[in-house]
Amino acid sequence: MQRIGPFLFAVLATISAFFLVWSLPPFQTADEPAHIYRANMITHGFWVAAKVQTDGRIAAGGPSDVAIIEAYFPFHHVPFKPDERANLEDFVKSFTARWDGRVFNVAAENTAPYPPFFYLPQAAAIAVGKAIDLPVVQTLYLARAANALTCIAVGFFALLLAGRAHLPLFAVLLLPMSVSLYASMSQDGLVITVTALGIAFLARALSEGRPLRSAEVWASAVCFALVGMTKQPYALLCLMPLAVPAERVAVKRLAVAASLAAAVGWAVWMALAVQTPLIRQDAPTDAMGQLRFLLDNPLAVLTIAVKTFQVWGDEYYQQFVGILGWVDTRLPRPYYAAAYLVLLLSFLPLLLGRRAADWYSGAPARASAVTAAVVLATGALLFGALYMVWTPVGQLWVDGVQGRYFLPLAVLLPLAFASGRQEAGAGWSSGGWSAGMTGVLERGLTWMVWLFPIVSILVVQRTVILRYYLD
Repeated sequence: MQRIGPFLFAVLATISAFFLVWSLPPFQTADEPAHIYRANMITHGFWVAAKVQTDGRIAAGGPSDVAIIEAYFPFHHVPFKPDERANLEDFVKSFTARWDGRVFNVAAENTAPYPPFFYLPQAAAIAVGKAIDLPVVQTLYLARAANALTCIAVGFFALLLAGRAHLPLFAVLLLPMSVSLYASMSQDGLVITVTALGIAFLARALSEGRPLRSAEVWASAVCFALVGMTKQPYALLCLMPLAVPAERVAVKRLAVAASLAAAVGWAVWMALAVQTPLIRQDAPTDAMGQLRFLLDNPLAVLTIAVKTFQVWGDEYYQQFVGILGWVDTRLPRPYYAAAYLVLLLSFLPLLLGRRAADWYSGAPARASAVTAAVVLATGALLFGALYMVWTPVGQLWVDGVQGRYFLPLAVLLPLAFASGRQEAGAGWSSGGWSAGMTGVLERGLTWMVWLFPIVSILVVQRTVILRYYLD
């Protein structure tokens, strides 16, 4: 059965992603203008962004085409306003914008520090659109499609390699939030699927009860290095190969050190050469002032942690599964509960027939401990970073954290349960369940997880059509 999953993922992800590629109005995924700016810089030869003069100030960014702004402007009334619709007049005006060679320096502080690797599919599509004189909007659709196909291909190979971890990976990779990122200009779709590929190399060795081969060590290290370069807290993912024994310990240590050096090195380079402070229009921020506040009030950290989840917890709960558009298009409330139930059920087959010793000794214990430590530490750094740079000084909760930031962390979790081969007469079967009944239960759970994305597709299609097109 395990071989069915990757192919089923490819079919379901293609249907779901390409619906969103064409049905979401232009520039209607979170920060899509900033992401198209970053991809477009590559077509102008700026593989790495720079500090540029724009709007009378120095900002992180680079060259971009005026036509992008002209294409976006007709739809600028739609984000954050659930009652606004994308009408025919908006599309007509937007389609008049074409690539005509007019270039200006654009400020894109939130995407400028990102590496170019996860923007290559989008940049290639933009280059093709310019070459064949497509309107900007059609080029945007082409770039979304290129990103979606790349994400689906990487996700397919991740599931093909993932061993016993394949089912929870399948569930996370087909959440509406994940699929909407595949179908956008954002790098986040590839961040999720490349993380899954890195975990797949590790999970395969655990599933087969053997140490990592050197090729698997380096392959996973490259995946985590690329992901670690995108957001500074994700650099901790470079430690994940430590969770699994390797044939050559020295090789594993070298690979982990190299990947961590690449991720940290990129962050330092960007901080020194490219980054400029993020500007929040509705409230002043000051990283040094925030640091002084924390040093003067160290016990406030606990209050901030509790208050943050009181203020934003329900948003994280929904955003992780999927609030589409500019985080303004919610799915039906019962769907979120169903999606979380399916996520939990996707882990259950990993536990069926598992030996008791797998919980507390050897490789399984190491995998669980390293995974838990990396997930918790990375989550804490995500909150800490946004408290410093995006939260007003002294505020007792963190602003700016989005539920989608936790999707790469969710991809790590199957590794904590992927070790230990199933054995007849162990686990549940020792309590009176026969091996045959355990197999039936596992198959039933697997099909439930495999078929749930069909429900997701129908729910997402209905939500998008009602939100953007029907009064």
